Amino acid sequence: MTNVIALRLPPSSDAKPALPGLVEMFALRRRGRHDPFWLKENAELAQILAACRIDVPEAALQPLLDQLGQVRDELCFFPQYYRLMLSLALDLQALGVAGLPVAWMADFVREKALIGGELSDMHRAEALLLLRRAGVADARDDDLDRRLMAFAEGAPAFCLPNRRAAYDLTHILFHGSDYGRRPLADGHRFAPSLINAGMVAWLEDNSDLLAEVTLALRLAGQPVPALWDRALQDLAPRASFAPLPARQGLEDDYHQYLVVNWATMAAGKPGFAGTIAPGARSVRLPGRDPAALTELSLALLDMGPARAADWGRMRWRLWPKLSAPTRARIEALEPLPGFEAFFAGFSRAAETRPAPLQEGCRR
Repeated sequence: MTNVIALRLPPSSDAKPALPGLVEMFALRRRGRHDPFWLKENAELAQILAACRIDVPEAALQPLLDQLGQVRDELCFFPQYYRLMLSLALDLQALGVAGLPVAWMADFVREKALIGGELSDMHRAEALLLLRRAGVADARDDDLDRRLMAFAEGAPAFCLPNRRAAYDLTHILFHGSDYGRRPLADGHRFAPSLINAGMVAWLEDNSDLLAEVTLALRLAGQPVPALWDRALQDLAPRASFAPLPARQGLEDDYHQYLVVNWATMAAGKPGFAGTIAPGARSVRLPGRDPAALTELSLALLDMGPARAADWGRMRWRLWPKLSAPTRARIEALEPLPGFEAFFAGFSRAAETRPAPLQEGCRR
């Protein structure tokens, strides 16, 4: 997370280098300025550029800055989006943009007690982090921190597919380390949870989640399996950008593209390579194949009470039930430390079939 990459301004050609081109695409072409997803996408882009310590010339950020002239009025009118607005302003400030009303925004959030409207622990933790970054030193909640840390240390829960929980786990590490701006104490406590979540992501071929897991491991000061790094680094340059009709929906791979490139840079490799064609609106990466996760899950389900938690005993029984691509994907995981503990949880061998319903309870 210490890479500093200086970007030259785009040359005078139709295609633009990825980073200036990305800023322009996200700021001007993907969504309307007052679409909440415009805020979400641009805040994520600025957050990742700042986390990568990328030195972006202000001229390259200008398309985005031109959209933020009324940010005070918009925060007053749309206070429900305060986290996105404050995050965007803070990360632009971290990228070297001066004159943003960060202190005023933080004061507004406090005066209106906007954090009190959050029911999600994750959202409350993010909001408190943003206030601390804005200079509010007492924006802390020790009870909240303890709940989040206990959740993040619950490694067995992350043996099972649960995307929401896995993404919450990675973001607890992102917030706890302020996206790499400060050391994370006792990061080893969270490694088993992250490894389990990464194994599920690998079986599901979910590169978006896998990238977040590798980032969280690095922020926790823990080693990252070379297998996962290689897969993400191979994927990063395979993105394609294309124009779309203005009214066509944008269900694409923009977030996966951002975090895969962030993870690539965090591993010390170049990211955000290539160029973006004129008029591009969408981002695509090669499609994923979750077959390994599905096949392994269904094979274990079919075994019922014959399931065992010991991978050495179960491997030979499972292998004939799985396709060659699924076996190859599992074989790649087998040498990793923690695989047998992961399988023990994933197998759900301790679960028994429920007792049959009594005759009178049937419908």
